[in-house]
Amino acid sequence: MNTLSNDSLHGEEAISPRAEVALDILPEAKSSQTGVSVRYVESPDKEWFVFRASYCREVKAADYLIDANVYAYVPQKYDMVERDGRHKLVLKSLISNIVFAYTDPASAKELVALNSILSFYYNHFETTSEGRNTPLKIASQEMLNFIRATSTKSIHLKNVLPGKCRYLDNKEVVVVKGKYTGVKGRVARIAGQQCIVVSLANGEFRISTDYIPTPFIRVIGEAKQ
Repeated sequence: MNTLSNDSLHGEEAISPRAEVALDILPEAKSSQTGVSVRYVESPDKEWFVFRASYCREVKAADYLIDANVYAYVPQKYDMVERDGRHKLVLKSLISNIVFAYTDPASAKELVALNSILSFYYNHFETTSEGRNTPLKIASQEMLNFIRATSTKSIHLKNVLPGKCRYLDNKEVVVVKGKYTGVKGRVARIAGQQCIVVSLANGEFRISTDYIPTPFIRVIGEAKQ
């Protein structure tokens, strides 16, 4: 399923290190089953929820959400596979069992109640007055930065597990050139390559980019030399 794609992210234009993720980079989310599409529109009543989809059915769950007029996103990457003696690129989910959706709280509860493969991904660091964990939600700019990074669908994108990357420092940076232009994160070394790691929800989810050379990176808050 090509839930989101964006060829415009592959430009080589430098940007301001303070630039925010533009909303017009987000194309329509499209259901692979019905062709239904939903465009992302910011709303004060909506939030980014994280859902679990049972048995690696995150694509099917995203289709269900889109058919219900909910903007849904499954981060994906291209992977090289061999079929019938031939190698070909296929799209695979970057984070198994996870689908992100932009909706209001009441609709989120109803969607979970109506579909058995869908459930909330809970925030284990936040509880209600009754002591129950609350559904995990992602701040909009944080989520849009994550989408900007993963919309490249690069074969080199990785789902980074805790303890599997070495950050070079604690400074936040922005990519100012290349297909990841505008992406914010921290510089890390993974498998011997310098890349940018983008985190969600205080590191609950982390992805790493392709190799990014140092001249393509600027520390946020530092003037261009």
